[in-house]
Amino acid sequence: MGTASAITTRAAIFRAVGAPQRVEQVELGPLGPTDVIVRMRAVGVCGSDLHVIRGDWVRARPMVLGHEGAGVVTAVGLDVDRVAVGDHVVLSWAAPCGACDACQRGAGQRCLPTREAIGKGTLIDGTTRISLRGETVYRMTTTGAFARDVLVDQRSAMRIPAAIPFEQAALLGCAALTGVGAVLNAAAVDASSTVAVIGAGGVGLFAVQGARVRGARRIIAVDPSPSRRALAMRLGATEAIDPADLGDLDGADVAVDAVGAPATTAAAVAAIRAGGRAVVVGLAPGGARLELDPLDLVAREKTLTGSIYGSADPHAGLATLLDLVAARRLELEPLLGARFGLDGIDDAVREARSATGGRVLLLPDDGS
Repeated sequence: MGTASAITTRAAIFRAVGAPQRVEQVELGPLGPTDVIVRMRAVGVCGSDLHVIRGDWVRARPMVLGHEGAGVVTAVGLDVDRVAVGDHVVLSWAAPCGACDACQRGAGQRCLPTREAIGKGTLIDGTTRISLRGETVYRMTTTGAFARDVLVDQRSAMRIPAAIPFEQAALLGCAALTGVGAVLNAAAVDASSTVAVIGAGGVGLFAVQGARVRGARRIIAVDPSPSRRALAMRLGATEAIDPADLGDLDGADVAVDAVGAPATTAAAVAAIRAGGRAVVVGLAPGGARLELDPLDLVAREKTLTGSIYGSADPHAGLATLLDLVAARRLELEPLLGARFGLDGIDDAVREARSATGGRVLLLPDDGS
């Protein structure tokens, strides 16, 4: 496929909490001057998708969910200069606009126009350019990747080496950027550090690897699942414990909350020593509130901070990850879980909600 004005593709449509997602033929386009179309080859089912599916976050509907994926560029707009047809890419769900104050400061992960578009379920230009028999269809985090094809601005299509398998590459666009980046850029981890990672799902396991890359002296994975604790040990944790045993932890220098629930954030703050740092990476349900003892923060000089998308511009963050993959310091394959075709979207969601295995993947390009 070369340049194109609009195409028909298959996408899973989310309409209501508790209702099945139906795979429908949708129209994608028209293709703008800086847009690209990506044929999706692998898409991870992320905790953010589950937030919408459960109703924790209310978004415009109908919507195509999904945002963590890899595929091949099949069409480009007339002014595209970052990628070409045939390039292998991963999607960025928060591609920076390049012009706002945050972007000008090199913090594209905080791009305000992108945040506004995410809230509205659109691209940055305010359009969705997905329709179903004339009905507007919205998109998850400016992407909408539970589909065979995705139309995005070229800044959302980040080129990767063709040697990286698509199923592994999919993890780079969200879980890896978020988890590794939080440790490398927000957590101030060094070789003397004791790091506790609360939650050993996809993001948490990458945070464990980030701590290993930093050379942390002690890395403690905290998760109720024995299988996830075992995988954390394989990927670099020096210890793996049940959350019930977290109170026995001898003050960590850094605690990474990869879950984001109020209880896990409070546990992260409680787990750090005087002068320690708690980094919240996981995203809470809408309306959640956090209760902390401010005297504990002040008297013990603890730091509590958030980290979004690895606390770095996603393009710079991806370059770091690719270097780590090339040097065999970052593992991807062990984190992969069950695979499903696009028509198995509801089965994939059920598997992801079981929270025991690796990253559940959709393989949308099934030839249909």
